[in-house]
Amino acid sequence: MKRKGEVIESLKEMALDWKVPDPTNRYCNPGVSEPTEIEYHQHCEPSDLCKIIWNLTECHGVVPPQPYYEACVASGCSERHPSTECQSMQTYAALCGLHGVCVDWRTQANGQCEASCAHDQVYKPCREAKRNTCFSREVATDILPSQNNIPVFVEGCYCPDGKILLNDHDGTCVSVCGCTAQDGSVKQPREAWEHDCQYCTCDEATLNISCFPRPCAISPPINCTKEGFVRKIKTRLDDPCCTETVCECDIKTCVINKTACELGFQPVVAISEDGCCPIFSCIPKGVCVSEGVEFKPGAMVPKRSCEDCVCTDEQDIMTRTNRIQCVPVKCQTTCQQGFRYVEEEGQCCSQCQQVACVANFPFGNVTIEVGKSYKAPYDNCTQYTCTESAGQFSLTSTVKVCLPFEESNCVPGTVDVTSDGCCKTCIDLPHKCKRSVKEQYIIHNNCKSAAPVPVHFCEGTCSTYSVYSFEASEMEHKCICCHEKRSHEVKVELVCSEHKTVQFTYMHVDECGCVETKCPKRT
Repeated sequence: MKRKGEVIESLKEMALDWKVPDPTNRYCNPGVSEPTEIEYHQHCEPSDLCKIIWNLTECHGVVPPQPYYEACVASGCSERHPSTECQSMQTYAALCGLHGVCVDWRTQANGQCEASCAHDQVYKPCREAKRNTCFSREVATDILPSQNNIPVFVEGCYCPDGKILLNDHDGTCVSVCGCTAQDGSVKQPREAWEHDCQYCTCDEATLNISCFPRPCAISPPINCTKEGFVRKIKTRLDDPCCTETVCECDIKTCVINKTACELGFQPVVAISEDGCCPIFSCIPKGVCVSEGVEFKPGAMVPKRSCEDCVCTDEQDIMTRTNRIQCVPVKCQTTCQQGFRYVEEEGQCCSQCQQVACVANFPFGNVTIEVGKSYKAPYDNCTQYTCTESAGQFSLTSTVKVCLPFEESNCVPGTVDVTSDGCCKTCIDLPHKCKRSVKEQYIIHNNCKSAAPVPVHFCEGTCSTYSVYSFEASEMEHKCICCHEKRSHEVKVELVCSEHKTVQFTYMHVDECGCVETKCPKRT
């Protein structure tokens, strides 16, 4: 339906006919297309929301409800558009408002079609289409024209009672019209304030802001006479909006003479009293200097002479470096055992050189010269000898091994020791008692060893004699026999008849010797 009541089929043509001029919205460019066909169930139960149209009886005389009710039901039953009942109801209420009839249908929708507004605006179901702002309050402009002086009502978000829109851009509601300041706050007409180093006021007639720079005091002329100082314009500390001319140090304008310091000195920087330029100078480090090397106090300073030198904390008045104190070198002339202090030409101190070997014994250390030998008093069989080769000293020991000695094989009274005191010796008996061996089968109780067994035995003669004893006044007989002195048991396996074996034990002779026995008395 067009605004004049003509019913047409084209939705696009109908929508464009309802377009109204809006001077506050320069970007309105409606794009309307023909709607797609709405599919809905033929036997759909109308919602309670669509039935609200029949309660709006005050509008039925100017806007027939039946077409809009059917459209609402069709929207609610559509599978593609199931939530468009609110739009259908809003359309019908808008048509009623255009004909000067106010309907408050949203209060009957039980919260299904709530309208949301900005935080400082409220929803009104019926207000005149003309919406005043602080900038349009003196000019009555009809946004939506009325016919026959019938008011046009439009629902929407409005300022609360007693407030008016500041402008038509941000939707801010104010109690008193004023100017919008740079920070977004609202200033009262004729109100003055300061912003960004400017004085600003709100014009009462136009509600426009006018600003002008805040005046600053003129700085007196200044001359910078000290070295390194130049004139600079800087922001005043007590008034950031104003500047002042000050003298400030600029090291780039200084002529700097850097001085290379000698050993033992270090550079320091000071500021001149009549300016700000740095002055370089050299001061002592508090060290000693010797042959191009610095030494800290307490450090040893090497010298070619036979002196021990140390760096002190005392400063030399002439050189302004620390003094070096030297004392004659004390040589260590006491040497350990086996060494001797040998002086060398061109050396401050000589060294101890080895001249002999040192043998360690339980009773103490013994020095043995090169080429000489030594025997410990408790061991005549070990001889220690010191040798030297290419400056290397070696101590070698030689142990003499004695042959087995059987005193029983000696002629009585002839036992003695060798000349070196290591081994025993004697005059041997004519026929010595000795251990001999023979191999034979062992036969016992008709059992026999599988192989011949080595059987040791003693044979030989010993000293046996008879001599008259003057003390006893009779003949004294001494009988010495060749007898086993050590032996042990040995087991051997014997083979009997029927391949039976038995263990047989016999005495194995380990050592033989002459053993004195009691001579038999003659009758």
